[in-house]
Amino acid sequence: MNMLRNIYYNMTSLPLLRMMNNQLSVVPHVETSLFNLESFAGNHEDSLSTLCGMKVFFRSDFAKETIPLQNLDLVIGDCPYEVRNFSSESKERQVTAIDSSCVLIGETEQGAIFAGRVAIVTAKASETPRYYRAGPFIFYMTMEYLSGQARNALPQRALRAITSDNSLAERFIRIKLERQAQILSAKINSGSIILIDGALKTSTLETRGNGLRELEKAAEENENQIFGIGKSSALRIVSNAANLLQKVGGGETYFDITETVRLFFTSVEARILVARFSLNSPVFRVDSSRRNSEGDAAVLSDLKRNDLFFRGYPETLRLAHHLSVFNSSTISSIRNFLSRKYRLIHVPTDDLRTTILGKLI
Repeated sequence: MNMLRNIYYNMTSLPLLRMMNNQLSVVPHVETSLFNLESFAGNHEDSLSTLCGMKVFFRSDFAKETIPLQNLDLVIGDCPYEVRNFSSESKERQVTAIDSSCVLIGETEQGAIFAGRVAIVTAKASETPRYYRAGPFIFYMTMEYLSGQARNALPQRALRAITSDNSLAERFIRIKLERQAQILSAKINSGSIILIDGALKTSTLETRGNGLRELEKAAEENENQIFGIGKSSALRIVSNAANLLQKVGGGETYFDITETVRLFFTSVEARILVARFSLNSPVFRVDSSRRNSEGDAAVLSDLKRNDLFFRGYPETLRLAHHLSVFNSSTISSIRNFLSRKYRLIHVPTDDLRTTILGKLI
């Protein structure tokens, strides 16, 4: 419990981690001065103090299964896209990947409790990456809290939606943490590649001054290139293009499908590619920022040279994911800590699905 208490009270500090003998080791905090993320979570102590003596339903968070882009046995005729190759030349540069996670901890009559964490992973010249992580940050999402923290940054309708829908609240917290880490990375790095998990697009849950536009501006000022890499897509156009590239493309090839996507979705904010980093790898959706100053073929080649790849996927993004996610023991520790600190009354709950359906075996 002492360890968790230290994590909680120092949750705005960002320890620098590195891989040594296959284990993560903490480097002294002085080395993380460039990544000062004290503004990430804001002041939640006043909000959390309102939990004192409340009844809480502790809830479970369920993972969502994703389907890979090339999941169909597509019969193709003439390929409508030009097969493009990564550049034959590449240079050394830093790759910075950012990811975050958020879990639902519990619910009260007035709101919901969440824990969020963000991770930043950097690599260069395919060397062992460096790891940065902030959190867990504890958020007690009530209308009173959001009205005080974000009343001038989000429309009132968005505030009401966040407090009434837990999935929107989780997404709001993730966007908040990721955008701040992305913008900070774009400001302190120069000439690097910044990787984002998923599509490059604005969100109605972005707060003013902390959105995609600010990220692209900061990146452009420091000559950083932004890529968003997606493992799945709800757009059939993207899935069909991924199937085509899987069949007709080789390793280190890609399609630019931007104009085809724009025929159906005029609000596209980035160049949309589908790319394959090696012959045996899956195909991924790759969004290239419209404000990138370098050609996609050159940046993709630099990414392949400087990052490590696991099953065709950038290792920096993979590690950022694993460093940000919560395991069951951490969630239990957070629940126990909050229960003791705020004298919460734990209301037992049953799994309604299990209660109704039962088990045949």
